[in-house]
Amino acid sequence: METYRILAFDGGGVRGVVTAVLLERLLRSAPNLIEAADLLAGTSSGGILALGLAGGLSPAQLRRFFETIGPEIFHHSRRVFDAEAGQAPAARYDNEALARELQRSLGEAVRLADLRKQVLVPAFDLDNEAADPAKRSWRPKLFHNLPGSDDAERRIYHVALYTSAAPTYFPSVDGFIDGGVYANNPSLVALTHALGARGENSAPIQHNFRLLSLGNGTVAKHIPGSRHDWGCTQWLSAGLLDLINDAGVAITDLQCRQILRERYFRFAPQLPMDTQVMLDDSARLPELVDFAQRLDLSELASWIEVNW
Repeated sequence: METYRILAFDGGGVRGVVTAVLLERLLRSAPNLIEAADLLAGTSSGGILALGLAGGLSPAQLRRFFETIGPEIFHHSRRVFDAEAGQAPAARYDNEALARELQRSLGEAVRLADLRKQVLVPAFDLDNEAADPAKRSWRPKLFHNLPGSDDAERRIYHVALYTSAAPTYFPSVDGFIDGGVYANNPSLVALTHALGARGENSAPIQHNFRLLSLGNGTVAKHIPGSRHDWGCTQWLSAGLLDLINDAGVAITDLQCRQILRERYFRFAPQLPMDTQVMLDDSARLPELVDFAQRLDLSELASWIEVNW
């Protein structure tokens, strides 16, 4: 049975430039890395990477997208509020600049069906608008062009907007928000969806699949103490949202490792910074690029040579 290869990219806002630089570097020693992949999966900024690569953009072009467009998206589109004027709280940025740049870079008319690669991009549907009130609910949504997809006519820049609509940063788009709320590391949803699409029911899947998961930089965090009798304010101040995100990423890594064993590789470098790089921290893009350029990729390159 033929090997099925999956490349998966984490979400992370401006940290997506780290993944772009990693891919740019890896292609020098493994020029067929992306071409040999059967499925490109990505969440949020990782979804932009997956859609861009599947549409024919190079890692170098996507790196420039983050470097040049990041400040435009996260600076000039910042909203200013006047509490004294009674303005209601809203998302930190409008998404007009992001929509414009995604449309320009990915193509206005390009559909999922037009892509030369299979892709899978998580988003979250806030309302399925079911006719039966008992079935009306929010739900995870996986946009893809795998066999049996009902998303083939979706324009890819719309999908990129959906998966990038991080709550508090951007407004929702067509009722969708960032898929990072449940799959910031899309490795497991990509594996299980590809498995279902291929109808693998008998052969051990660890012999047929290869999965390379690329993170984009983490900062070590912890909450000291043995008992925390906190309410909402204290937990949010302590980084509850980061905790939930990191926990989901970590358990996905553990599950993929248990399923695929040595046929799975996770590269998630730890940032040397002592502060979290926020999704919108475009001023630190040069720092992130330099970090990605200096990383030791020898173990990752060896795994690709043997397994890919």
